[in-house]
Amino acid sequence: MALNVSKEGDRVVLRLPKLFGFAVRADFKQATSGNPLGTKYKLDFQEVERMDSSALGMLLLLRETSGGISSDILIINPRTEIRKLLQLANFHTLFTIQ
Repeated sequence: MALNVSKEGDRVVLRLPKLFGFAVRADFKQATSGNPLGTKYKLDFQEVERMDSSALGMLLLLRETSGGISSDILIINPRTEIRKLLQLANFHTLFTIQ
């Protein structure tokens, strides 16, 4: 599965592939660049089985370009292993994870 982009109300929804990493960098950038400051995002991790360090970098860059501290980025459906990785990297303090 490739990166899938849609809208839900005022949120841009990104459904991420099984391997969220360097291979989807260009698609992720295309889906998130050009959106105005303050764009709300929902990142659906349901299919994500693995992610690499470039995925963490993409998440941080998305946070910066969507408003930094005031950004509204929701991460949903992470598997237990992915949730642990995000917590280990302290991303639970930067993003809302459900």
